[in-house]
Amino acid sequence: MNMELEKLKDRLSKDVFGNSRTDALEQGVCVNCGLEAMPRCYSAAGRREYLISGLCELCFDEITKEED
Repeated sequence: MNMELEKLKDRLSKDVFGNSRTDALEQGVCVNCGLEAMPRCYSAAGRREYLISGLCELCFDEITKEED
C-alpha cells in the first residue's frame, strides 16, 4: 500500500482521536473508543472499515449518522 497514504491516515487519526490508526490496528482496538474492535464490528463492511479507518463499526456508525 502507498506509504504516504498510510502516514496521512495516521496523522489524521492522531489529530482527531489522539491515537494513530496503525497503533490501534496493532493493538486490535478502536482508534476512537479504545475497546477491542472485532466484537464491535458486526458485519463484513464494518470489519473492512476498521482496517481502513481504525474505527469499530459502532463508532463509525455513530460518527457518520445523520442528524435528526
